[in-house]
Amino acid sequence: MRASFDHLIVLVHDLDKAARDFESLGLTVTERHDGVAGSMLNRFISFADGSYLLLSAFADPAAADKHRLGPLLQRGEGWADYSFVVEGIEEITARLQSLHAPTRGPVQVSNSVASGDRWSLDLLMTGIGAGGDDALPFIVEDRAGRAHRIPAATRHRNGAAGIAGIRVATSSVATVIATLRGILGETISLSETEVHGRPATRIGFGTGWIDVLEDLSVNKGSPGLFEAVIATTIPQPEPDPALTHGAKIRFAPR
Repeated sequence: MRASFDHLIVLVHDLDKAARDFESLGLTVTERHDGVAGSMLNRFISFADGSYLLLSAFADPAAADKHRLGPLLQRGEGWADYSFVVEGIEEITARLQSLHAPTRGPVQVSNSVASGDRWSLDLLMTGIGAGGDDALPFIVEDRAGRAHRIPAATRHRNGAAGIAGIRVATSSVATVIATLRGILGETISLSETEVHGRPATRIGFGTGWIDVLEDLSVNKGSPGLFEAVIATTIPQPEPDPALTHGAKIRFAPR
């Protein structure tokens, strides 16, 4: 079974300003022109490894009120959610259900782009929107048109090449590990590490990793994604959080 990072979501108030700020850090920001407008407006930062960052703003206040991520923006801009792209989403769903882990879906999501080409995927929620721990991801399996869903990777002036790993906060490391094992399979590795002076458990899978901290203070008292590490080919300083709109990012040489 294949599983890797698909994308990380940064929620912002002003999408154009966020795009300019991320571009000032040496990241190339692109846009996908959808045939049917949704409740969110998006910009893409696509990487060579197939993953991407999604800068997102709600189309209007009513959209935010109805969306599962709406309450997060009320707490301020920053990281909102993350996802894996997988093969075998039905098998994963059955495995999670056998563990009595909260899930919602899979549901089909599809759209077309300006060229008329269509993309479609199946989406399964395990955390936000499913009643699970907010430190857990949502999962997608492409059915058609991934090349149309995600704008092509472009060169980034800062050498950014992909998502190396992420860090999440939770009140129950055991619950997060059990659910991620259900998603990623038995091939994950577990090791003890330290994040900013705090103990953490590192979950390794494929070429990526997730550091899980049983310490909500690192995320303003709430569970969820609080930091991402982006692999680069050029050493980079830690960016100003004002330019990343509260989404804490670190760069690591690949």
